[in-house]
Amino acid sequence: MWRGAGVGKKDVLVVVIGTGIGGAVFKNGHLHKGGHLHGGEFGYMLLTTDIKGDNDVWSRIASTKALVRTVARLKNIDENAIDGEEIFRLAKKGDEVCLQALDRFYHYLAVGIYNLQYIYDPEIILIGGGISANNELIPRINEKLEQILSVIHLAKMKPQIAPCHFRQDANLLGAVYGFIREYSNIGST
Repeated sequence: MWRGAGVGKKDVLVVVIGTGIGGAVFKNGHLHKGGHLHGGEFGYMLLTTDIKGDNDVWSRIASTKALVRTVARLKNIDENAIDGEEIFRLAKKGDEVCLQALDRFYHYLAVGIYNLQYIYDPEIILIGGGISANNELIPRINEKLEQILSVIHLAKMKPQIAPCHFRQDANLLGAVYGFIREYSNIGST
């Protein structure tokens, strides 16, 4: 919103994908913290109706940590023996387990993003976090959004998504900007 992909927009959601999923809500160009300071805690959104516990929230299903956990379980290896970058490398080489896990990963990201579009109806949904540096991310999520829209007949608006301009550093710059805005009047009163 300060110097990145949200400049000039008023209603924006930022989804940060990493070990969990978090984000930010911008309403009329201002950060919306919510009534309980949980605005942007998208990772706690439920993506299933058959709720069994914490593992049913978006962070536990569609974060990069969830992707690693899924591949490790399917390959019967320790989670510390593989990381997201290795999963993408293996998938490019045709590793079936990694390809299937990534397909599921992109699907769950698209479902969450679709829900966010209809909850808030932002102008754009920006994606940050380390995985946003991967050039496959946005096109693959868009493919999954198209699949969702092909079977949903009531709500056909496709979310506009884009990576954060500063990719994995966007949340850090946002924090700096928040600090600057908060404390720029120090000593003036």
